[in-house]
Amino acid sequence: MLHLLTFAVLASCAKEKETVKVQNATENVTKSVDSSRTSTMQNAEYAPAFKIIPLDIAPEKGRSVFTQDGKTLFYFDQNSNKGVIRIDGTDYVLDRFDFNENNYSLYGNGVVIEATNGDFKEMVSDCLHGNFPEVKVSVNGKVLNLVNINLQDCPAY
Repeated sequence: MLHLLTFAVLASCAKEKETVKVQNATENVTKSVDSSRTSTMQNAEYAPAFKIIPLDIAPEKGRSVFTQDGKTLFYFDQNSNKGVIRIDGTDYVLDRFDFNENNYSLYGNGVVIEATNGDFKEMVSDCLHGNFPEVKVSVNGKVLNLVNINLQDCPAY
């Protein structure tokens, strides 16, 4: 009887582990959680403020499209003076677009996107191609820094 009681106590104290995957716009992070509610996170200094959801938008004449790993993160259509970025499932309309030298700034209600120090290549098929090592997206006081963002800007003229 004593052996059965000891086995029951030891079995109830065993910890279960599960793995939760957190995916964001720039990297994958794996988090392990056990039943005692302690957790460890690899790369704990990176915790995204929000998630940008890719859009199904392709480049075309009059449109500036910003992508990462082949997925469109946000765009601005110069013909309609409107663009969109989808953050945590909510679409934010971008209604102002500024370009000077190798910097782009896009603005909307509570959203500011700053793409600076772009590295641009020759125009191909009336489109400008560039890469931004870092793009800062601010939404209602929260900031997310994106890395390695590509741009295809096809002016409407």
